[in-house]
Amino acid sequence: MVGVNDRARIPFALAGVLLLVSSATLSGALGGVTPIREPATEAAFDEAETELGGLLRDATRHAAREAAANPVVTPANTTLGRALAAQDDPFRAALELRVYLALRERLAVTRADGVRVNASLPPLSTRAHLRRALDRVHVEQAGPNGTAVRVRVDDVTLTASRGDRIVERTTVSPSVVVASPVLLLHERTTRYDRRLDADATRPGLARRTTARLYALAWTRGLAQYGGAPIANVVANRHVAVATNSALLAEQRAVFGAADGAAARATGTAATRTAGTDLLVGTGASSEEATALIEVADTATPGSTVDPLAVSGESVGTNDTLRVGVNRTADEAFRRFTDGRLASVLDGVYRTTAERRVEVVERSVDARGRTAPAGEGWTLTATSRSRDVSVAGRVTPESDPPGRWHTLSADGRRVAETVTTVRRWSRGNETTRTTRTVRRAYRVSITVVGRHDGGQAPARPVSPVHNAGTGALDGPNLAGVETIATDELVADDGGVDALARRAVTDGVETRRVAVDGQQPPDLRAWVYRDLVALRERIRAVSVTVERGAVGTYRVDPAGRLAAKLRERRASFVDPPARYDGVAARARVAARAAYVDAVIGRLEARAADNRDAGERFDDALADHGLSRERLGALLSARRAAGDANSHPTGDVGRYDLAVNGAPAYLSLSDVPRRATDATGTGSYRPLAARNVNVFTAPYGDVADGVVGELFGKRRTRPRTAALALRATNRLATTTTDEQLDDRRDELRRAVTGAVTRRRTRFRRVLRAAGVGSSTTDRKRVVATGLSRWNSPAARALAMANGSAADAVAEVAVRQYPDAFASVEARDTLRLELRAAAAGGGVSQSVVEANTRVTRRVAREAAKRAAERAGDAALDRVERRLGRSLARVPAGLPVTPVPAYWYVTTNVWLVEASGAYDRFAVRVRDGGTGRALEYVRDGDPVRIDWNGDGVGERAGRASEVDLSLRTAVVVVVPPGGQGVGDTDGNADERSSGWDERNSKALNMPSRTAVHVPRTRLRSRDAHGRGAVRRARI
Repeated sequence: MVGVNDRARIPFALAGVLLLVSSATLSGALGGVTPIREPATEAAFDEAETELGGLLRDATRHAAREAAANPVVTPANTTLGRALAAQDDPFRAALELRVYLALRERLAVTRADGVRVNASLPPLSTRAHLRRALDRVHVEQAGPNGTAVRVRVDDVTLTASRGDRIVERTTVSPSVVVASPVLLLHERTTRYDRRLDADATRPGLARRTTARLYALAWTRGLAQYGGAPIANVVANRHVAVATNSALLAEQRAVFGAADGAAARATGTAATRTAGTDLLVGTGASSEEATALIEVADTATPGSTVDPLAVSGESVGTNDTLRVGVNRTADEAFRRFTDGRLASVLDGVYRTTAERRVEVVERSVDARGRTAPAGEGWTLTATSRSRDVSVAGRVTPESDPPGRWHTLSADGRRVAETVTTVRRWSRGNETTRTTRTVRRAYRVSITVVGRHDGGQAPARPVSPVHNAGTGALDGPNLAGVETIATDELVADDGGVDALARRAVTDGVETRRVAVDGQQPPDLRAWVYRDLVALRERIRAVSVTVERGAVGTYRVDPAGRLAAKLRERRASFVDPPARYDGVAARARVAARAAYVDAVIGRLEARAADNRDAGERFDDALADHGLSRERLGALLSARRAAGDANSHPTGDVGRYDLAVNGAPAYLSLSDVPRRATDATGTGSYRPLAARNVNVFTAPYGDVADGVVGELFGKRRTRPRTAALALRATNRLATTTTDEQLDDRRDELRRAVTGAVTRRRTRFRRVLRAAGVGSSTTDRKRVVATGLSRWNSPAARALAMANGSAADAVAEVAVRQYPDAFASVEARDTLRLELRAAAAGGGVSQSVVEANTRVTRRVAREAAKRAAERAGDAALDRVERRLGRSLARVPAGLPVTPVPAYWYVTTNVWLVEASGAYDRFAVRVRDGGTGRALEYVRDGDPVRIDWNGDGVGERAGRASEVDLSLRTAVVVVVPPGGQGVGDTDGNADERSSGWDERNSKALNMPSRTAVHVPRTRLRSRDAHGRGAVRRARI
């Protein structure tokens, strides 16, 4: 039995444990009490944090100067370089690392009231340490214009101690804003560097260079077309000046300022380029031309062009071109009047007549039995007889529908009696039944006619069938009714016979064409009207951009055809009612002629489209297309002028740009010019330009325009121009090969002229001129007497003036043969057609041109060696003009004697680099200068404290690479436009070594010249060591 006092007994030890645990639980639930820092320690920490902010500012300024002087742009393949590359921006990452290292180096001990506070950051020795250090530091642009930097360093450890005892340890993350535009300088320089490599259709160097080259090339090209002694429209010296001028504009756009030394150097280079244009264009070297620069511009006005003077929009770059129907109207007119006009007039006077017969049953009377009465009869035989007779005359009542009208109408009443006799049998019995059916018909026989009027719009014609009234008082279509009725009715038996046949067998519908009599003076009257219309159509024109025409992006012929279709009604001009058939014939001739011109234009438009596709093929060989050329034409208008505004405000800072060398030239530059301790030399710029269509008879041009003059033939006009250039050169120099080639070309041109003389005589014979070949030879000789050389006569035949001169002589000497306007006009058109077509052997022209260029260059060099005013005068007046007169360019949509424009394309590429590019600004914090430098040197940073700087990367050079194309378009005729010095693919020295891929590769990446020696910096930024680049 258990006692009561035993049940609730609890050991005292257990009670003590419970009380202890309950006390601890309550204390945890209510929270602990923050220990109170003693005043001396608090003061020491405050002092340490204040000093830490100042140290961070100083470290940031130091790091900014180091980062600007040795920017890490391209990370190296090292532990440090890979760590920087893993960040968004290697330059900013390197700046953050420099801040970390500079701050750690500056951290010091502070004391206050016996308490010492030590600030510390962990040392770096491993990749993990390096990553954590980069994660601790945060750098970003600050300030209203981004001209300051905000820096925060996380988890700086502060350790407070008194004597040897640590009192307390804590971490802080100081943050400061420092007035240093280091990030701004890097961002602007990076933007500048990128714009130097931007596509030519995007804002940047290539687009600005394109604008300058366009203006210069158009100015020089038009000058060459006008006769100035320019043999090389676009040269690499022009590319260099245009590129450097565009670099200045880019500096102003990006930095708000340009390199002053570069501006002066570019101006000097432009002046010297203008002075060398003449002699270099004729083949002299730059050194030979230098001696003549002083007098070149005054001796050859118009032959030199200052590249900077035309750097903006200039004449021609936005020119519009008015393209008229012009000779197409003449060609269509000659073809139309030769054959089609007669058929048009015949068609208007032709009536389509049709015989129509209508049979209407009017009554039926049937008598007699068809079978005997009773059952059982069998039909044994049947006989039938028919009698058809004309019972009287009737008049048809209905009018024909549509455009038909009645020429004659007649009718008959026709009676038809059909008697049927049937024989029957039944056993021995036979019988016969007779059935008589009498029918009465009304038969209408109508001859209807239709006057289609050819292509004349449908209008009422009055009078039609009455002679002696209306225009020309002509016969109109009088008598057509009688002729049609006779042919369709009388010749087919007459009305009675047709009426009987219509009832018995039916009469088919039949048509005939009846030609009415034309007035004797109808053709002359219509011809004079068409001549006036031809002149109106000749004057129709459309306005197009010259550059678009020259790149086959606009089809003038197609636009002209569309415009004529729009205005067709006004040219045809039909009246509300034709005053007789002659008036309708005149309008039909107008309509047919307008349609003939439209057809010719549409055929030329088709030729233009085909030529445009072949033009694309020629451009594709160089990585271009019509669309690309169009984009470049449009983009260069947006390039702006050289005084572009900066892309962003830089506040109170004035940026100073300094490129070394100041002017990126095509020749070698001594390294001491860019670095006082440098040795050797390097070439800042390389350029190449390719003239696509050097000659209108070359393989590329032939591939575009097709074999218009036969296989391997060229236009007589082109051959004549080449002969004229050779003749001019032959007066100044003696060369046996030149004489031989000139004689060969003269014989070829003379042969072409002789063949056209023969054609002229055939035209004159057909026109009734003279009674013998001698008479016609005399007429041709008299007409051509004003041109005293084979070249001059060939050019006169090409431009139509020779045909007009021969026509004038023929009309004057044989007026009776050309009494009418048509006779005179036809003679002129036929002679012009006889002057077109045919060609001269292309090989003869090419051989002559090659020798001409060689002799001209050699003569120019000899004259330059004498380097006197007299020598210059001879070069300018004779040799330079000889080469400049060699024909060049691509005729756009040519026909044998006419084309819209002459075009040419230059593909331009340049690549280069600054040896040193710096942007300098006053440091807002200390008053010291902050200079951001891109010089290609390797950058080293001692990040682990071992005393050896590890390669972080490279301060990559500011380089450029541009690729563009320039199109120049000049009017037809003249010498055309293009490089005529024989150097279609011009490459500056060292181009092939610097650029491993050809210009015609669209994806080519420029490879710049590696420098043989470079400057290296130690971990502290001191430039002393020279190493070879690998």
